[in-house]
Amino acid sequence: MNSLSFKLEAEPGTVPFLLTVRGQLAASDFEAARKTHNLVAGSPQAIAAARSLSDLSHAVYVPVTQSSSGQHELLILDYWNNPEGLQRFFADPRVAEGGAALFKSREASVWAAVPGMPSVHFPPPMGRHQIWAGLFRGLAKSREKAPPLLTEYTRLGINKARARGLLCREFYFRASAPGEAPSAEFLGLDLWFDADGMKEHYSDPENAQIMADVLSGRPETSAWCKPQGEWIEW
Repeated sequence: MNSLSFKLEAEPGTVPFLLTVRGQLAASDFEAARKTHNLVAGSPQAIAAARSLSDLSHAVYVPVTQSSSGQHELLILDYWNNPEGLQRFFADPRVAEGGAALFKSREASVWAAVPGMPSVHFPPPMGRHQIWAGLFRGLAKSREKAPPLLTEYTRLGINKARARGLLCREFYFRASAPGEAPSAEFLGLDLWFDADGMKEHYSDPENAQIMADVLSGRPETSAWCKPQGEWIEW
């Protein structure tokens, strides 16, 4: 994975920070990719190194709908407590080598919350252990107007979303590179315990209107599920 360089645009003390890594796998199938992932990212040494630099958790997902081209994608979601530690971790040549072994191509992005952004988390009901993830990404019309709009929309729609299986909803702006103006690139992350409920929610016309109010242009959306097999996470 490439070295990351960014400045922190969030309010001081805001934690955690979200790292997303999405890319095409180097392996021809998910089982081979699983073995590579567990070797380069899931070894006790690799986990200890990441945790020592403030990595809080590491989760992997694959697309709900597989590509007909035979290209296999993987999404990694990591939460970090310290942006300097994150940058130190990805500056390590061994991390770059591990990323090259796992991915044919990938994009790594760091996201930070801003004051006023809503964040909701619910416990899963008993017996609902599977998790699906929904991502939506685009350019916000305004960094200043997005938080209050999203807070109000979240308040109005959260009961319906929870009834459909929502576990978590978070919003972020991309961390800018040094010397750049604060980024207007926006990321929304949902976690669900019900795949059908997630699909129903995302097809609801009300949500399309919400995104139209917040984002400039059509967002990039994707749906993800847990891969088969034992992928090491923490």
